[in-house]
Amino acid sequence: MKKLLLVAVLLCSLFISTPTTEAATTSVIKIAATTPVFKDTEKIAVFSKGTIHTITKSDQRFHYTKIGDLEVKFSKQKAKMIHQDADQLKSANPVRLLTKKHVKIYSNRNIKSTELGHIQPKQVIYTQRLRGDYYPIVFGGKTGYIYRKDVEVQKGIPVLMYHDLVKKKEGTNVSILEVDKFKSQMAYLKKNNWHTISTDDLTLWLQKKIKLPEKSVLITFDDGYSSTADLAYPILKSHRFKATAFLIASRIERPGYLTEEQIRSTQDVISYQNHTYDLHGFNSMTGLALLEYTPRSAIYTDLTMANQKIGSILPEQPPVSALAYPYGLRNTEAIRASKVAGMKSAYTITEGNVFQGDSPFHLKRQRVHSGMSISDFERRLLGQ
Repeated sequence: MKKLLLVAVLLCSLFISTPTTEAATTSVIKIAATTPVFKDTEKIAVFSKGTIHTITKSDQRFHYTKIGDLEVKFSKQKAKMIHQDADQLKSANPVRLLTKKHVKIYSNRNIKSTELGHIQPKQVIYTQRLRGDYYPIVFGGKTGYIYRKDVEVQKGIPVLMYHDLVKKKEGTNVSILEVDKFKSQMAYLKKNNWHTISTDDLTLWLQKKIKLPEKSVLITFDDGYSSTADLAYPILKSHRFKATAFLIASRIERPGYLTEEQIRSTQDVISYQNHTYDLHGFNSMTGLALLEYTPRSAIYTDLTMANQKIGSILPEQPPVSALAYPYGLRNTEAIRASKVAGMKSAYTITEGNVFQGDSPFHLKRQRVHSGMSISDFERRLLGQ
C-alpha cells in the first residue's frame, strides 16, 4: 500500500504545473513589433521593430537579454526565433550614465544610422568608455551607440589601482608603471584640487554617514612592492596626499616587497590593509583563484593572520578593515569570511567609479597602466 501511495505521489508531481526557465533553443530573435523591455516590472527601454537581438534564456512568457550590465526581459509574443550566429553579450561597462529623456540607441556611431530602440528617461545605465562622440552599449546582445550629448555622466568617486613602480621600464607588463608617469598623475591631482581619502572615508560615505568633497579620490597599491615606499611615498608626501596599500602579508620582507621598517616609516601617508596572507594565487587547472574555492574557515584564518601581521607591525594604526580580493575574484564564502574577519569594505578589479548604493564588498576601481595618457587618466577620474 505504501509503495502504491509513493508511486501516485510521484505521478502527480509530474503533472503539477510550475514556472520554469528553459534554455532558448536558439539564441537569436527578431523583433516583430515595437517591444517594451522591462527590468522586473519597470519599463526601461524599447526595442524597435525589425531589430535582431541575442537572448540568454527564456521562460513561458519572456525572453531575457542584457542592456549594459542589466538583465532585462521582453514578451515572447513580439519576437520570433531566427537561425543566425549569436552576438557576444559580455563587455566591460565602467561608465555610469543617467538618461534625462528618451535616449535613442543607434546601430553605428552616427545619428543617421538605424535606430535599434531607445531607453526610458531617468534610467541609470552602464556603458563602455566613450569612443569619439558615442558610448557603446550592449543593447539586447547588439552593440549600440548613445550620443554623448543625450546623457549625463555620473562621476562617482574614483579608486585608483596601482601595482609596482619603476624608474625605467623593461618588458611589456602594463601594470608596472614608470615613476615619472606616476609623478605627473599626482601633479595633475594636485593642480586640479583633488582630495585624497581613506578606505574608512569611502565606507562612511557609502553609508551616507559623511559627505566628501566633489573631487575625492582613493589611491591604492596592490601586493606591497617595495616601490610603494621607495618611489611612491616621497611623491605622495610632497603633495600631502594619503594612500592605501593592500599587503600580501606573507611576502613582507621578501626581496622586492616592503620590509617591516618601510611599512612603519611610511604610515604617516599610507594606510596598510589586507590582500590576504597567503591566498594570493590562481589554480591554472581549475581556472579559479584560491579565494574562489578555499573553504570559508580557511579564508577566515588566512585573513585573520594577515590582519594580525599588519597589526603587529603597526600597533597604533586602527584595526585592518579593508580587503582587496586577489585578481578581484571571490565567491559568497569569501565575502562571508571577510565580514567575520572584520572587513568593512572589499575591492575588486572591475573597472568603474564607486557610487552610493554600491555594495561595500564589490567596490570597483580604475586600473592605472603604463599606456595611459594624462587625458586618459582624467577621463578615469571623471568616470568617462
